Amino acid sequence: MKNFTIAFLVFIVWSFFGLWFYHWLQSDTLAIHSNTNVSDTTEIKTNPEYTKERLPVLTENETTDVLNTPTEIGSFTGLQATTEQGDLLFMYPENFEIKKNTATVYIPPSTQDFKYKLNSYLLKHPNTELVITSKYSAEENIETTNFGTQRAKQIKAILMDAGVDAQRIVLKPHITPIEFRKDNTYGNAFSFTIQPLDLERIENIKNAIPETKTIYPRFSSSGILNSPALETALEEVKRALEANPNLTLTVVGHTDNIGNATDNYTRGLEFARQIRWYLVVKGEISKDKIRAASEGEGASIASNRTEKGRALNQRIELKFNVE
Repeated sequence: MKNFTIAFLVFIVWSFFGLWFYHWLQSDTLAIHSNTNVSDTTEIKTNPEYTKERLPVLTENETTDVLNTPTEIGSFTGLQATTEQGDLLFMYPENFEIKKNTATVYIPPSTQDFKYKLNSYLLKHPNTELVITSKYSAEENIETTNFGTQRAKQIKAILMDAGVDAQRIVLKPHITPIEFRKDNTYGNAFSFTIQPLDLERIENIKNAIPETKTIYPRFSSSGILNSPALETALEEVKRALEANPNLTLTVVGHTDNIGNATDNYTRGLEFARQIRWYLVVKGEISKDKIRAASEGEGASIASNRTEKGRALNQRIELKFNVE
């Protein structure tokens, strides 16, 4: 009985020692794991890779060329359209190209469908408008209007041909330092932004009356001769009438004082009628929107005593009116 009791006590002592030793080992292991987790977490927070600005996530329609472009968001050189909140609508690897001191805009074949994407979005979101941001440089020749606006107008015309409402297009020329290439070209000139429709701006457009435009077309015995100046006037008239349905146009013919006043009135009216017909046919403008009138020799702007003065007096004025 005595031997059994001693053996039992020895068993109890060794069991207690074994449990204490196991607990001691487990505490060291937990401490090692705990220290490792703290170290890993601290390394992630200070890792500079997690503070870099990321390129936007591309959709399935984007090409992998964009992914290979070594640029951050702020220096992206392709063509992109975003919402006012910064959501990306589309992105092309190439942008439109401009040339220094000219209004020329080159549109790469890879971006040709930009107009359809923008028109589709605007049709689906009728309470929005499109802002065309067009860069130009202070180093370029001073022009009125500036090259930024001139270039943006070309993009606007393309969008209008694709079906975009002219009143929902806003031009935003942006003067900024530009590093032109050796051939005077630059390939990061434009961007598009969709923003909420500015109803006050639309109302102001409706109430605005464009300034009177004076042109000097060339006439022959067989009629009016086409010229770049006349084509430009046609585009301006067409856009103004499309942008403001309340506008009409009066084409006024003026002459010098060679001959009698009655003949000059008739001659001025004939010139005005030829210009009116040109605008109606070439511009596909309703003839009800344009009327012809004549001032004859009665509103000279220069002396009729010189050849130069008489040439200045023989002119056509395009006057806009509100119905």
